[in-house]
Amino acid sequence: MKLKVLVIDDERTILQTFKLRLAKWGYEVLLAAEGSVGLQMLAQQDCHVVITDLRMPGLSGQEIVEKISADYPHIKVVVITGYASVQTAIEAMKAGAHDFLVKPLDFEHVRLILHRISEQLSLRDENRSLQERIVCLSKGIEKGYRFDALLGKSAAMQHIFRMIETVAPLESTILLHGETGTGKELVARAIHARSARNSRPLLTIDCGLFSETLLESELFGHEKGAFTGAYAAKRGCFELADGGTVFLDEITNASPSMQKKLLRAIQEKTVQRLGGEAPIVVDVRIIAACNEGLLTLVSEGRFRRDLYYRLNVVPIHLPPLRERREDIPLLVRHYLDYYANQMQRPPVEISSEAMRQLSSHDWPGNVRELVNTVERTLIMTPGTLIQKFHIDPVPESEKPLSYPELSLNPPLPEQVAALERDYIDRALKTYRGRISDVVKHSGLNPRTLYRKMRLYGLDKKDYR
Repeated sequence: MKLKVLVIDDERTILQTFKLRLAKWGYEVLLAAEGSVGLQMLAQQDCHVVITDLRMPGLSGQEIVEKISADYPHIKVVVITGYASVQTAIEAMKAGAHDFLVKPLDFEHVRLILHRISEQLSLRDENRSLQERIVCLSKGIEKGYRFDALLGKSAAMQHIFRMIETVAPLESTILLHGETGTGKELVARAIHARSARNSRPLLTIDCGLFSETLLESELFGHEKGAFTGAYAAKRGCFELADGGTVFLDEITNASPSMQKKLLRAIQEKTVQRLGGEAPIVVDVRIIAACNEGLLTLVSEGRFRRDLYYRLNVVPIHLPPLRERREDIPLLVRHYLDYYANQMQRPPVEISSEAMRQLSSHDWPGNVRELVNTVERTLIMTPGTLIQKFHIDPVPESEKPLSYPELSLNPPLPEQVAALERDYIDRALKTYRGRISDVVKHSGLNPRTLYRKMRLYGLDKKDYR
């Protein structure tokens, strides 16, 4: 490893000696006669090691050490002192120095220190490389049937796993389409995790969750006073995710005017805050998701054709669970183990008859419904073997919500509140905390739903 070394000293002869010696040893050398100049050089270019005198006019070596330790903790600092006291060395080490040199300088000692630092940095880089490789292997398709949070041995799921590996390193826009509960957001997260953008955020926006004005604010941000309640300026998802990924879920719910603004943002890579005038340059990758039927909306003129083509650069279809029944036993086994561990129960087995019953069901709610059923079945099974009779014959998605019989005590407001809380709790359980689905099936608007959830102490994170 070729070290880049910055030497800071107010004595020109020492600087020139370091330049000759370090260059001879194969190191890249930078020189600064003042501490402030050295810090300016660090702000413009990185280096591995700084060697600085402790006593200089202007910024002292001690101040330089403290500044570098705070702003550039990866840089190794070696201090030069004319006083061979233990106290001087201790103070330098406390300030963040890696090592120290005593005048008159012994350049063989300098060479030894730099050699050790070079070995340490090389070892650190090798460890980091190995860790990254382990992460990649653990995330990769080498696991066969498991790909991050996605599970499946069917040909359809194996194809999706390969698609994720193929498209993740690219910058292309992706359109995920499939029924509710098929795992579109999980695919988006897997793609983002393998992309070069994975150090930046992945932000998800459900386009069916907000009114048009609020959706525009969530996506593009707003200026103070842009609408009632806009008491301060706010950055939108496109700004917050700069350098990362924006996942637009339920894109078909975007209004025609919002579709136009999204198209402009994707094409021009700029956004304009609600109530703002200046365009803001953004760098985000777009992954969009929709249920089946987007082409029908395009043909009917309810979804912009040009936006569809912009989004549909790489289409990925997520099949419903009924079209990959061979994956059901794998999913059942996985979630039985998961929930047994969550409930601190011993491992649970499932009879072949019970597994056949689960495998034969069509699962209109797809994986989400299957997961709910597995959790509920485990709760209702007292022992360690799930039999066919333990499985609720009526799937949750087809079962009407039931309520306790009403009486005149307690008072009506308390009963209404209890019923309302029970309804929202059951709806959140059914749809795994997915607010857009709860809104769609309950008839509540998002703001009212969130207000009531806060009132009753319900958090959507507890249902996922």
